[in-house]
Amino acid sequence: MDNPYVQYMYSYPHKTAYGPLSGVCLEDYIQRLSGGQNSLYFHIPFCQSKCGYCNLFSVTGQSDEFMSAYVDAMERQVEQLRTILPERADFSDLTLGGGTPLLLSEKQLERVFFLARDRMGFEGESVIVETSPAQTTEEKAALLKENGVTRVSMGVQSFHDEELRTLSRRHRVWQVHRAARILKKSKFPCINLDLIYGIPGQTVESLLDSARQAAAYEPEEMFVYPLYIKKGTFLAQKMNIIHPETVYGMYQELRDFLKERGYKQLSMRRFVKDPDPLDQGSCGFGNTISVGCGGRSYIGELHFCTPFALGQKSCMDILQKYMQKKDFLEVIHGYLLSEEEMRRRYVIKNILFCCGIDKEEYRCRFDSEPERDYPLLTEWIRSGLAVADSARICLTEKGISLSDFLGPKLMSEEIREKMRKWRY
Repeated sequence: MDNPYVQYMYSYPHKTAYGPLSGVCLEDYIQRLSGGQNSLYFHIPFCQSKCGYCNLFSVTGQSDEFMSAYVDAMERQVEQLRTILPERADFSDLTLGGGTPLLLSEKQLERVFFLARDRMGFEGESVIVETSPAQTTEEKAALLKENGVTRVSMGVQSFHDEELRTLSRRHRVWQVHRAARILKKSKFPCINLDLIYGIPGQTVESLLDSARQAAAYEPEEMFVYPLYIKKGTFLAQKMNIIHPETVYGMYQELRDFLKERGYKQLSMRRFVKDPDPLDQGSCGFGNTISVGCGGRSYIGELHFCTPFALGQKSCMDILQKYMQKKDFLEVIHGYLLSEEEMRRRYVIKNILFCCGIDKEEYRCRFDSEPERDYPLLTEWIRSGLAVADSARICLTEKGISLSDFLGPKLMSEEIREKMRKWRY
């Protein structure tokens, strides 16, 4: 079998396919938020240190004063957005992502929640915050509870210090246990713990031991990620990954372990106890407004963000430009999806989840049939990687396990070419 780990398709198109835009007026698009399904995202691009595998937009070692100035810039962005938001622009969910949002001080976090609720008008019930063990304190957990946080996602990655050191993670196992106890004591409706498999030196035994220790805290969700070592990251300079077949075997063991303990698999990465049926509908058409530097906004076919970078210097240059920006309403970097790319986005974002592609929804939105537009789906059905009935096309368990191999096959050649031309 070819390498099953080609690319994590968490969105489409990837931001490395974005480029300069001109003649785009945000006010023309933002009216579509009226009466739509909308999400609000605040990007906090600060970390205590850069993990060895991280290829996300983030910076390290910033002072409290610098982070306060960043929140000031987000406030200016919010105040400008408020001038063009339609009256019925309701947001159903709010996410604070990063980076490490809890690296902000309590005062700064309070300001972010204020901007979301009092200035952007967020009144939804779903509030999600990402954290890491070293930044999870009783005081900040209490602040999150006071602000209605419903889901806390913590990047644990491993319960073995040597594996954490290999990943260049700064926290240690004792901090993971302390943070997990704090989250459990705080009684958040949903706690998610992330684990990574395929770490050099990791074994099936050590991986399952990490899973057992994580499961002992009875998190409502667990996400499991294969280790990708991408160009431009620290680990890419110093080590090779475990053989893909070995990593795939580790995944299968971990998947079976979680399923035996009552977790339902909703995607290759996501395992949930007692999933909400309302959380398993189709995706790919909701709108997202991102506040901050590095977060992506989606309004229909318009996808946009600040330029993407990896290195500390490049990220800092972009971040400082954002903080000095006068006009936060100009859209100059992103991607305008064609009708074909909108179809691909729908197929990619749904086939990789256990809910699969809703045929009737596809017909209503695109006036076509998914198998006609993408014969690859029929090939997968014939080979046992997918199943279909009159209502849906879904990947089988084997197909789900190969999501990072199958998903990229649905990308258009135009997107592939733009991604190939992007340089770290």
